[in-house]
Amino acid sequence: VLEFLIIVSALLRAFFLNVNPIRYFDEQGYVSWFSFLQIIFASYLAWKVYKTRKSTALNNQTNSSLNSYKFWAILSLGFFFLGLDEMLQFHEQLDFFIHDIFKIEETNNTDRIDSLIVLFYALCGGGILYWAKSELKKFRLALPLFGLALSVSLLMIFLDLLTDSKDIIYSIIIDNNAAGIVHLSMSIIEETCKIIAQGIFIITLHRCLQISRTQKYLFRKAVK
Repeated sequence: VLEFLIIVSALLRAFFLNVNPIRYFDEQGYVSWFSFLQIIFASYLAWKVYKTRKSTALNNQTNSSLNSYKFWAILSLGFFFLGLDEMLQFHEQLDFFIHDIFKIEETNNTDRIDSLIVLFYALCGGGILYWAKSELKKFRLALPLFGLALSVSLLMIFLDLLTDSKDIIYSIIIDNNAAGIVHLSMSIIEETCKIIAQGIFIITLHRCLQISRTQKYLFRKAVK
């Protein structure tokens, strides 16, 4: 709910002030600050799950050797990095660096390098999730939410690739005014997907924290 309120407030403010709503979604805009806080909170929740799972695993000699609980520490660090990237724009700075170091002329296609870097982040995340599949099986009740958050994130990346440059939309829609409206709308939808995906991740991680605490309680009860 809070995510929708933030997004609607940005759109309404832009409407009443007659300004481009993207200004509130760009870096240093208040929606970006909200996004940063959500990611950092997700990192905090993942760390709490890690601490709870570590406590359970180290007391369970049959499972401690697997070290699968370390997935949550990696996830926490990953979210923390994404939070810094949200405000410091590492992927965009890397985009500029690649253009400079390789003397690449900026074109509509090379403008998408920063989006491809974000896609690389997602692929790394997918690889980590595959590595941790044995750990994730312990959280089956939260897996549908994980899947939903990942799906919305992939939609965000897809829209980012489309809107990084205007060439695709303007080649499909002949009328420049209509194309501009579509491009702006898709950019806003992309940012909305990002905020919503973060919210779903927070809900998912909170659910995982509840599950891990229940597992810890049941294990302690069983060994008494």
